[in-house]
Amino acid sequence: MNKKISRIIGLVMVVIAIVFVVFALNHPEMSFPWNNTITWVLYGLYAIVTAVLLIAPTKKK
Repeated sequence: MNKKISRIIGLVMVVIAIVFVVFALNHPEMSFPWNNTITWVLYGLYAIVTAVLLIAPTKKK
């Protein structure tokens, strides 16, 4: 995957995360059907993948 595609995917993921947070703050009555631990693990994985996609293209070989 080249630098441009990686950055575009990372930025799209950041935008999706921001939209999700805004939606979640406006709809506190909604929730996931599983345990909060699973939810936090999914949030963490999403954040790690996003960070890798945004940071990896800046590394030199």
